[in-house]
Amino acid sequence: MLRAFWLLGASVGVLFLSAQVSAQADDDPLAELAALGDAMAEEGPEGGGSIRAKRDVDPAIAKRKGDKRNVEGKVQEIVSGKFPFVAVKIKVSRPAKEGDGSKFKKNELLVVVPKLKLEGKRVAMDDGDTRLNAGAFYLQSGDRVLVRVGAKKGQVWEAEYIERK
Repeated sequence: MLRAFWLLGASVGVLFLSAQVSAQADDDPLAELAALGDAMAEEGPEGGGSIRAKRDVDPAIAKRKGDKRNVEGKVQEIVSGKFPFVAVKIKVSRPAKEGDGSKFKKNELLVVVPKLKLEGKRVAMDDGDTRLNAGAFYLQSGDRVLVRVGAKKGQVWEAEYIERK
């Protein structure tokens, strides 16, 4: 009985495939593809596209991330004040190849505060470097970061920039 159901299912499948083949023989598949292409072209470049996929890559990001003065590390602890003020303790995973960051050793701990431009008592959020460094406020323990250290103030280093890797 099981074999009879199998044979019945197989014969129905063969009939279905032969019906599809005969229907395809009557239609022109290239004409259908051309019609699909025309419809897509009429929608324009935004039709169904992703904004992220269309965004151009900022060459400044690649240049900054490839800088030999970067210290690579892992966030150990964060102490936040009022936005965007923050202090970040970082465990060095790779010292810089050049500059002040080359003085560090692997697994050394350092505390950095992001460099922020001030206009009077107000943080200048219209400054690109300040906006980048303000992102340090949202770092979490365990994040991997790139830091270019600047001036040392006591036990704390000022970060010319700090960002997630």
